[in-house]
Amino acid sequence: MPQLDLNLLELFESIWRTRNLTTTGEQLGLSQPAVSRGLARLRETYGDELFVRHRRGVEPTGFAQTLAEPISTALAIVRRTIEKPNFSPTEDSRRFRVALSDIGERYFLPKLADWFANHAPHVSIDTVSVSRAELLAGLDAGEIDLAVGFLPGLGKQVYEKRLFEEKYVYIARAGHPGVSDRLRASQLRELNHVVGSPPGTRHAAAVEKVLTGPAVRAAVTMRVGSFLSIGPIVANSDLVAVVPSNLAELVSEHVALQLIAPPVRFPSFGVSMVWHRRFHSDPAVVWLREVFSQLFGE
Repeated sequence: MPQLDLNLLELFESIWRTRNLTTTGEQLGLSQPAVSRGLARLRETYGDELFVRHRRGVEPTGFAQTLAEPISTALAIVRRTIEKPNFSPTEDSRRFRVALSDIGERYFLPKLADWFANHAPHVSIDTVSVSRAELLAGLDAGEIDLAVGFLPGLGKQVYEKRLFEEKYVYIARAGHPGVSDRLRASQLRELNHVVGSPPGTRHAAAVEKVLTGPAVRAAVTMRVGSFLSIGPIVANSDLVAVVPSNLAELVSEHVALQLIAPPVRFPSFGVSMVWHRRFHSDPAVVWLREVFSQLFGE
């Protein structure tokens, strides 16, 4: 059986991640000839080209794609043997990166900030809002520790745990000439709608499928990339919107809105935590998931 040292596996992982031999050398502290020699040894060991030249660097062969996950998993296991096996939130420092939509930031972060201040004073958190492709890449690379939101269909490489079930409600401004605390299905096609579509989420698709379907045929006259802008837009116009109920309740504390049960059925959806299977046992990430479950789980 051929012998492989861990340095070659780390070389493979870095080339896979960066798709660039020069960048790999810089990250690993290797000269360009050393990178080339290491890649040659990998090719000889596996009997495959592994990475081929591309105009912007290199691209993996089909065989290299089959090696990427087992090599990354093996390296993660080895790294865990030399890392601190436990995490103490009262003593340890850790900066987490969590993928959240704009709604998620508004809903989760105030309570999290207060909880961290009292129970985990050295823990900090950065949030990111990314596309689905960027989210999967970030989770796989360990650059994103956790994603929380409406995130269906991310595949078998991630684990998912539901926090709570959410529903949609209509919002309209107080004093709207055509809306007074209730709606009829026949009214919807007469009202102009604004729809929110935060990056990486499926809210817009779920809402518009109902609004533009044959049973409703409502007009969508504005689409925005942030849910947080919808409240002020609706409060200062005759537009109406379909938004998650938790957001509607938060926004209605600051602007004069009516919250109305939809006269047609919009699908409810689960707000879940998602993390990559490679980091399932990371003590710090396990702790973070437990905090979310404790604070926001049903």
